Amino acid sequence: MIKYDRIIEAQNDLVKYWGDDGKKVIEMCFEWHTSNMTFATFLSDYCTACGGDWGGMLLSGIKKLYPDVWDVIPNKMGSYAWICICAVLTLLGVETERSLEL
Repeated sequence: MIKYDRIIEAQNDLVKYWGDDGKKVIEMCFEWHTSNMTFATFLSDYCTACGGDWGGMLLSGIKKLYPDVWDVIPNKMGSYAWICICAVLTLLGVETERSLEL
């Protein structure tokens, strides 16, 4: 289960690095029913390998499962894109931290 503090941290990261676009992403994440799946399942079942581009691979899974969320992610994600992509996954219920404990 994703803890409250991690959810707040994810929201703060998105607003800090993506500004108003981050707010749109947060709102859209809450429009969707979250998945509560492990990171391993997300990677293996929904993501497409992108030649070593981990950000692109995670975005491919977001696009497949949550196309409306993917649509509001800014095209220019900036220097902290990885942090923001992981924050989006947290808000969508992909349990990255729990997967790492296994």
